[in-house]
Amino acid sequence: MLIPGTNTTEDEKLLQDFIRYRNSFWDFATECLYTLDQASKQIRQYPAADDPSYTYLKYITQKMIEEQLLAIAKHRRMVITWGGVCSISTWDAMFHEATDIGIISKKEEDSDDLVKRCKFQLENLPKDKLLKIPKWEYKYTEIRFPEIDSRIKGLAMGADQARQYTFSRVFIDEAAFQSKCRETFVGLKPTLEGGGKLCMVSTRYPSFFQELVEDRLDD
Repeated sequence: MLIPGTNTTEDEKLLQDFIRYRNSFWDFATECLYTLDQASKQIRQYPAADDPSYTYLKYITQKMIEEQLLAIAKHRRMVITWGGVCSISTWDAMFHEATDIGIISKKEEDSDDLVKRCKFQLENLPKDKLLKIPKWEYKYTEIRFPEIDSRIKGLAMGADQARQYTFSRVFIDEAAFQSKCRETFVGLKPTLEGGGKLCMVSTRYPSFFQELVEDRLDD
């Protein structure tokens, strides 16, 4: 069926949008992703153009995707974890084959909470806007996309945990509050040397993360 006012069929439009979403995190996020407000428990669409967080999220998520090594000092309620860490993980694993994403928190159960946020986004995708949603499976600390061999894996902090895997992309959430953040960082060396990307996000607190942000690691 033709879309009124165009020469494009509905199937062609779905295909065009699928390709656009695959190539543009921002288009996919703002048109297809939902988040859950932790305080009010309300389901919300990814920040729209009239939301105060729209402008900085567009800029910062692009940096989170592009940069090989990035540390972001944030304030609370900035939606960086939902809007960046979880949303980018969902998009990257869903649309790109053989992508292995690590999400590292202080404890294993904390990392599972972040993986569950990705699960929430997958469960609430608008099926009418997507040509295809790849099959996915959740188990504790992990979401797998078996058809495209991609994965989101949650880990606890620590060098031994980090060096077990060579990820395509790694997020360390609330890095300043992880007592083993330095060891985790060192353990991720194979990931970085293999071309993977690492993004560390945290509210401010004196720590290895602060030394990294302020470029004082050699002091």
